[in-house]
Amino acid sequence: MATLTVIVDDELLQKAERLAAARKTTVPAMVERLLQVLSQPAPGELPPATGRAYGMLPSMSDEEVERVLDEERTKKYGGA
Repeated sequence: MATLTVIVDDELLQKAERLAAARKTTVPAMVERLLQVLSQPAPGELPPATGRAYGMLPSMSDEEVERVLDEERTKKYGGA
């Protein structure tokens, strides 16, 4: 894994740290997720139906996705 150094305003970093804490993640994890999202195809590069739907829902962190999937699996198959 590579290391990236970013220089930002102190106030912006404080806001990012508060946001990360509220989302139970870290600033580096949020930056990584942002880069993942930005590296996805632009809506114009997607099929028409997908392009229209792109961005309609808020993005979820990998942890949120896993939590939702676990909840749905438990509903469908019962607890382990």
